[in-house]
Amino acid sequence: MANRRSLWLGLGLALTLAATWYAAGVDDAGEEPLAAPQRTAPAARPQVTGVSAVGSTNPSAPRELEAQRMTREGGDLFATLSWQPPPPPPAAVAPASPPRAPELPYRYLGRMEEDGRVIAFLAEGAQQLPRVVRQGDLLPNYRVDEITSLGMRLTYLPLNEPQRLLFGSTP
Repeated sequence: MANRRSLWLGLGLALTLAATWYAAGVDDAGEEPLAAPQRTAPAARPQVTGVSAVGSTNPSAPRELEAQRMTREGGDLFATLSWQPPPPPPAAVAPASPPRAPELPYRYLGRMEEDGRVIAFLAEGAQQLPRVVRQGDLLPNYRVDEITSLGMRLTYLPLNEPQRLLFGSTP
């Protein structure tokens, strides 16, 4: 019985070796090799130029051709790939609006006519002391251009921008 078993094992081994020898001789041109190809030193690599990889006996020939093509085209062979979506493009920056004069810091307190000229009384910010202004006077950053019974026209000097301060209704 042991002899018969050894005979079957030997026959199976012989068939396996014959199939392996036959498979090694068949050219798998269209398929990728199952094992990773062994790399050799760069000087020992054959240069494949203009030769079709189909008839080549070198299993790494398609990869070498792809590597040469990517190197010529400037591609990165070892680029990091990510499944994350690319970041959104930067938002378009709207052009900045031109500078504007700030809101008037003065409040109307009252007015008075003297010798045909109008004099206005203004308060600045939280300060309750009145400031007396006439046409042509200079205030910090402002020039008084005109005073009428309805309001006054001032010019913001840093930007040369006119502004109006309306007096409102009088009692």
